[in-house]
Amino acid sequence: MTGQAAASSSGRTVRLLVLATVSAGARTDGRTGRQGNDMTRRRSTTLGVTALVAATLIGLTGCAGGAAGDDVTAEPTETVTVPAPTTTPGTTPSPTAEPTGPTDTAEPTETAVAAPLVTIPADCTQIVDQATAAATFGSTPLNPAEFPRRDGTARGARTASVPAAGAQPFQIVDAAAELDCLWRDPAADITGIGVVLGRLDQPTAASLLDQVSAAGATCQEAHGGQLCQQPLTNTEPYDVEAAATWFVRGDLYIAVEQFNVPTNDLIGSILAHLES
Repeated sequence: MTGQAAASSSGRTVRLLVLATVSAGARTDGRTGRQGNDMTRRRSTTLGVTALVAATLIGLTGCAGGAAGDDVTAEPTETVTVPAPTTTPGTTPSPTAEPTGPTDTAEPTETAVAAPLVTIPADCTQIVDQATAAATFGSTPLNPAEFPRRDGTARGARTASVPAAGAQPFQIVDAAAELDCLWRDPAADITGIGVVLGRLDQPTAASLLDQVSAAGATCQEAHGGQLCQQPLTNTEPYDVEAAATWFVRGDLYIAVEQFNVPTNDLIGSILAHLES
């Protein structure tokens, strides 16, 4: 007998026994209805049915469990998977860092280029190249004894001194000079040109430029430094063209006074010849 057939047969047996028992109880109740009350009849009928059903179930269980190959496998239980929490309860998730944009590249900064070193020579004939010297000075005598410096000393190479505080432009130029040159013919009028080279500290150089600018000189950037020029008008009784030029770059200064001697960027020629 297979498990399915046993279960079907047992079910029919239970139903037939129950119906037979109920029918028997009903007949008995009809015959002895006058001998007991309703409560007694219901209790007797119920007890009889219960006992008979229990006995039948016990027999059914023994039949089903003893059949070979009839092991009943329970239906698999559905497993519910709960996703693991991504954060600990009671904590706030850390925000995801926003992707950063491209790093700004710093703009290249201009690197200050040091001015070329200028060596001041000890000889006035060495301040410019020969071609410039011939075109500018020609055969004009150099440093004639008749025209010494303002302090009465001879021109040419000299030992510089520190200008006094509050010195005027010509005093600054004279005191700090390392080379003082003058091309002038003693037999001529005022015609001639003087060139002075020396070195100044920054405050003194600034004072020089401030004073000549305040006196009417026109200043501009040139050759990596500051160049100031001013016409000279105190040339009476001589009717000549005259001008003064001051140039400062770093600690170098060049001063030029020219009377009736035209030049073409003499400062630039001096720098080009003396730079190293």
